[in-house]
Amino acid sequence: MYVRGLVLGFKRARMNQYNHTSLIKLEGVSDAPSTRFYAGKKLCYIYKAKTKKQGTNYRTMWGKVMRPHGTGGVVRAKFAKPLPSNAMGAKVRCMLYPSNI
Repeated sequence: MYVRGLVLGFKRARMNQYNHTSLIKLEGVSDAPSTRFYAGKKLCYIYKAKTKKQGTNYRTMWGKVMRPHGTGGVVRAKFAKPLPSNAMGAKVRCMLYPSNI
């Protein structure tokens, strides 16, 4: 059970870019009040590697939704290790846990 999301890029200003905070657009979320439900939810970025580890070529990077970004339904997320730059435009999964209902 997850909601699809898209990596837009990193939090940035005019001159500086903050790689430790990623911007994620969640599917079906169009305003800031509806992002409140996703605060604290786990994010999973899945990518394919060349070599097999533990019987699979797929690897994951886990993160967490921190807060809204603006008023358009975009959220700020922090990953355990910052996402690579080739993750821009890639898909992420927003798991519907941990739940606060």
